Amino acid sequence: MSYWQMIWIQFKRRRIGFAALTVLIIFFLVGLYAPLFASNKPLLVIWNGKPYFPLLRYLFYPGLYTKPIDLFYNVLMLTLPLTLLGAWLIKRRGRKLFFLMMIALQFTLFGLATAGKIKDPAGDPALKQARRDKINEKMTFREDPLLAPFPHRVSWVFDLQYMTPYEKLNKVLRYNQWKKQHENLSSHLTHYEAKTGKPAPTLWAVNHRNEEAKKRQYRKIMEDTREGYKQGLDRLPVLIEAYRPYSHDYLIAKYSFEHAPEEIKEEAEQLFEHALQQAAPSRTPLAKARKLIEAHQKASVSLAYLEAREQWLEKESRNLKVIIPPLVRNFHWEEDAGGSQALNSHLPWWELTRTNRKDLLASLLFGVRISLVVGLTAILISLGIGIPLGMVAGYFANKTDLVISRVVEVWEAMPTFFMLLLVVAITQSKSIFLVIGVLGIFGWTGFARFIRAEVLKQRGLPYVTACTSIGYRHGKVMFSHILPNAIPPILTLLPFAMMAAITAEAGISFLGLGEEGSTSWGVLMDEGRSVFPAESYLLWPPAILLTILLVSIALVGDALRDAIDPRMRD
Repeated sequence: MSYWQMIWIQFKRRRIGFAALTVLIIFFLVGLYAPLFASNKPLLVIWNGKPYFPLLRYLFYPGLYTKPIDLFYNVLMLTLPLTLLGAWLIKRRGRKLFFLMMIALQFTLFGLATAGKIKDPAGDPALKQARRDKINEKMTFREDPLLAPFPHRVSWVFDLQYMTPYEKLNKVLRYNQWKKQHENLSSHLTHYEAKTGKPAPTLWAVNHRNEEAKKRQYRKIMEDTREGYKQGLDRLPVLIEAYRPYSHDYLIAKYSFEHAPEEIKEEAEQLFEHALQQAAPSRTPLAKARKLIEAHQKASVSLAYLEAREQWLEKESRNLKVIIPPLVRNFHWEEDAGGSQALNSHLPWWELTRTNRKDLLASLLFGVRISLVVGLTAILISLGIGIPLGMVAGYFANKTDLVISRVVEVWEAMPTFFMLLLVVAITQSKSIFLVIGVLGIFGWTGFARFIRAEVLKQRGLPYVTACTSIGYRHGKVMFSHILPNAIPPILTLLPFAMMAAITAEAGISFLGLGEEGSTSWGVLMDEGRSVFPAESYLLWPPAILLTILLVSIALVGDALRDAIDPRMRD
């Protein structure tokens, strides 16, 4: 039995610690696969008999996932299972090369995603250009605008011709999403409307009311212009023929006036006014008739557009079958989920929206990613600084140890949390990467002390003497022989250092200095604090999840310390 197998057996015997590890694994899996739990893109749908995979098509698209951390995790969703599978199937000799290949694949895909190389599946520049060309073709007219054909009015059928399948599917998915949310909240909305006397503020209800208002407006315009429209159409040929003889002179005079040099500007203006006066008797009634006709036609086409779109969405939504929907919420954390602060008081906590109208539960699920990346990345930075310095201090001892120890003492005197506040205030930046960097740079001293103490014990052992006697270089002795034996005590420190990093990030976010537009649980708690006590219920869900995560990490750390300590073994 190897040393690490023995540690694992001892760890499993600590039931509370093992249960806490299970909770941490659940947190990690939820954070890693958050898009499967909360997204506006189902994993698989059948539309008009054809399968579509919206979530996979948008997983690396920076237009949907605008945060680099989300893109990194989304790439990891695919590379991590492949890495684990390869580690199980590939023999030991090839594992190192395979791991390097997977790391390169992870960062390559991440770089392509953040650089915007992944395009919108619903976007097709060729189709958009063809649509613009078609409209411009019908609108091109170089003569007098009063003699031009009436402007081309875009119909819904026309727009559909220039949409990609995914663009159409996105419209149907959004329609279904809003309608489903409205139906799920119907019982709560009834109570809200009865108590407040206001209509439901859901996205579907607001959009429906807005479209009905537009329809009423268009119908009123059509009714007001009906008589003028009919008369205008009847008189239009006569009015055009009456104005046509004056059109050429009017255009020439207008062009001459607009392009005349300064010395003849006044003369050109007089000629233009004279042409305008001559054309006025026939130009004015033609302009009024065209205005009435265009207003009526625009209202008629716009009304038909709204009605045709509504009928198409209703019809296509019946042809849509969502085979694998999001497991928890059908809202992405970055999109508007509707609602209002007044409505929140009538809803259960899993239906709440944040103060910025984003879905709270979706934000909580994606917030796991922030806590994990802060804890792990800050620890890696601290280890990268603390381990080499501690190794050098403990191995060479004497003056080297004295100098490094004094540096550690001075650096340790700087409180990490307040240094974080200072750096954020000086740089005027709330980037999460800045927070991670500061936590790592000011959090390495504990690791340096632990490593130094272990190396001081190890450097006098016979195997170290043997290594130096046969001529091994100091670097090889330190990092290839002493470091593996000094790692176990460091492992007991890792969980508590991770807790400190997560707590510091949440604390600074709670004070309002966190990254804006983030799903950090500290940011969510700050939003709840900002509306306290009226909407204090927004404060508790992130606070409870943060507490569970920190307690789980602490319990795992205690169990790991007991498992490594020989005196605590069963």
